[in-house]
Amino acid sequence: MRTTTRPCPRPLLASLLALGLAVSLSACSGSSDSAAGSSDTAAGLGAQWGDCMRSAGFEVQDPSDDQVSSGTVTLPADADQEHARAAADECAEHLGVHGADSAMKQKWIREYDQVASCIRDAYPDFPEQPPGQVGWDDEEYPPAADPAFQQRADECTRKYSPDTKTQSVG
Repeated sequence: MRTTTRPCPRPLLASLLALGLAVSLSACSGSSDSAAGSSDTAAGLGAQWGDCMRSAGFEVQDPSDDQVSSGTVTLPADADQEHARAAADECAEHLGVHGADSAMKQKWIREYDQVASCIRDAYPDFPEQPPGQVGWDDEEYPPAADPAFQQRADECTRKYSPDTKTQSVG
């Protein structure tokens, strides 16, 4: 599955990839409350988040620090999504990952609507997307496996949501 998401403002973080979903659009910056040089800081944000999620009973691999700080960690597909989301949010809060404000979320929703519309100009059967997200699964939407589709999606993303980075998940 390929999911497209928003980066946080450049001063806070240079990347964001989505939780197809990931820990959603809600997280936008991360910082550890630990003192510099502590073992928690040395472990890295991704390792700390992974430890927290495993302590909450979820089998996860440690994500990258950027994935945690940008709120784009992929939740376990086989887990109860409501409980996994609650645990992920609690872990993010514990690690000092803060959410994007509603104005930023509305901007992302508008941008992604434009990206999806642009893709539909060339692929009219491209499925409707949840607000603030653009993603697809090659198995559920076979045209997505075509390199021409990927090229179109990349062009639309660059045009309508230039700060967005993409991530293949699953």
